[in-house]
Amino acid sequence: MKKFRANESNDVKPYMLNSNDIEQENSDISDEEKTYKKFEEKEEKDPYITPKMKKFRTILGILTIVVFVPSLLQGTPNKSYIDDISTGIIENVNVGDVLSKDAIKLDAKDQSVEVTNGYGNIEVSIWNFAEVEDNDYVQVFIDGVAEGAPFLIRHKPVKISVPDKAVIQVQGVRDGSNNGITYAVFFNKTGETYLNTVPLNGMNTYTIISK
Repeated sequence: MKKFRANESNDVKPYMLNSNDIEQENSDISDEEKTYKKFEEKEEKDPYITPKMKKFRTILGILTIVVFVPSLLQGTPNKSYIDDISTGIIENVNVGDVLSKDAIKLDAKDQSVEVTNGYGNIEVSIWNFAEVEDNDYVQVFIDGVAEGAPFLIRHKPVKISVPDKAVIQVQGVRDGSNNGITYAVFFNKTGETYLNTVPLNGMNTYTIISK
């Protein structure tokens, strides 16, 4: 067996850091810090970001909050379920209330609405009174003339101003769930809400009669 001499050197020698290596490493870190600081200073002193641009960004942020925050805080519509709504005419209902948990079947009806003469224009509100919004679309006609484009019936009511002597027609444009187009229409001068079904491409007629 081979014996090693006491003074025989080993194959692996320990690596020792000398002062030059440490200085070089510190120099590298220092250079990186200087570069980062220069970048920050350049960004802060960017000539393209003027005080006017900063002011514009602030105003834009405020406008964004004003527009979007209220829509997030609106919450869900008020639920006021009614057991029997088969008559199609109800009172003491707030515009936009959800009146039925499930989709219901109603007979399509035309109605005569009596109002006291001399009130001027009447505000009509149309909304989806069922709990589920099922992508139904309708279009409103006043005395045979379209009052705007077709619109989606939602819990949020669509309000239309009409004369106190007029014929209002609600036309079914799209049946989103193939279970009928149902909606509620409220007349502010009478306090009455009419629940109705309109056939696809058909019409419901509401004749306002001044007395």
